[in-house]
Amino acid sequence: MISQLGSHHGKHIIFGYDHHGLPHLDGYVAALAAYGLVVTSAQGEQPHYLTSTQRVCERVRGRADAVGVLLCSTGMGVSIAANKFGGIYAARCLTTEDATMARQINNCNVLCLALRSTLEVNAEIISAFMTTAYEGRKLDQLSRITMFEHDLVPVEPARPRALKSV
Repeated sequence: MISQLGSHHGKHIIFGYDHHGLPHLDGYVAALAAYGLVVTSAQGEQPHYLTSTQRVCERVRGRADAVGVLLCSTGMGVSIAANKFGGIYAARCLTTEDATMARQINNCNVLCLALRSTLEVNAEIISAFMTTAYEGRKLDQLSRITMFEHDLVPVEPARPRALKSV
């Protein structure tokens, strides 16, 4: 999964949200539909961010043809929860630069958005995330992160560095 190159454009977009997202649901589905087939994580009248995160991550991990998008009030709760799932590389993005770097450098497969940002701002972030290609940089670091998921990497001792005095 980590060696997968290219953008997320044209993939299945597994979309999840909490109750804060309900009033904005149609706008987000429309914004996402420009980049792929949107599959929502239907949850009833009061969707919870943890339930939504679990449903999205279980559908995304291990699938090269799927990407996740999660919404909650701040984007932090879904980001923390999503990164507990093996094979998920989730990033809370507040700017298009965040989204570009999350894709280009870290090959993130789940975008976490804050509903405190406007739909217009988040639509630009979605565009950057979906259209930016992973370039294959930092494969060794991403491989090590994968090993962390399986407790296979011993922690390297810290190497103290002298700080320059000003």
